[in-house]
Amino acid sequence: MQALCFTKCTLYYGCMSKDYGQFCGISRAAQVLGERWALMIVRDLTVSPRRFTDLHEGLPGIPTTVLTTRLRELEESAVITRRAAPAPARGVLYELTPRGHDLQPILDALGRWGAEAMDTPRESEVVTDSSLAAALRSAHRPDGPAGPLTYHVRSGAASAWATTCGDEVTVGPGEPSSDPELTINAGPELRLLLAGTLTPEEALASGDVTIAGSRHLLEEFSRSFHIPLSSSTP
Repeated sequence: MQALCFTKCTLYYGCMSKDYGQFCGISRAAQVLGERWALMIVRDLTVSPRRFTDLHEGLPGIPTTVLTTRLRELEESAVITRRAAPAPARGVLYELTPRGHDLQPILDALGRWGAEAMDTPRESEVVTDSSLAAALRSAHRPDGPAGPLTYHVRSGAASAWATTCGDEVTVGPGEPSSDPELTINAGPELRLLLAGTLTPEEALASGDVTIAGSRHLLEEFSRSFHIPLSSSTP
């Protein structure tokens, strides 16, 4: 009887932990996105549709059971959906629904807010292809050159690309499908370049950043992609 009571309480409070008991938009959003790893999964899917294995490899540290649970919950909440991968690939692709796509500008704004307090990565932190692509999208500033201009950015083992055309930016993980106008190779110094605390000239002179392409385009990149560091950065 005691074990049964404990089980019922665990189930009850487990369910209740997702319900804040308020008729509030933020409360409802937190029920969907507040679970561990949920935001990271949605972030990666704003970059591109992914298979289960792609998501698992791109989210180092996530247990398969947690990924399975989060995907099911996000699907039940109409944030993501599944479809068969196009030939010759096999399996199932997870992608955002129209309601899920509505989260992209929200996540971009949240990414900018978080990045303002980031200068150097912690010892346990890594950069992934999708996180780098999402960071570039968050950092993009409107009123850029008419373009289109494609930048290929490598930061450590991570690789992503961004194509700008005036106010618009399109990003993706890995290598771009066509030759980029500029390739940038950098480590943690990329964050300082995006912040403007490291100028393109300083970055190239130090050797911390190398490029394949015009120095002028690196200057254009630093103007088009910018997230300052907060004065209260811890």
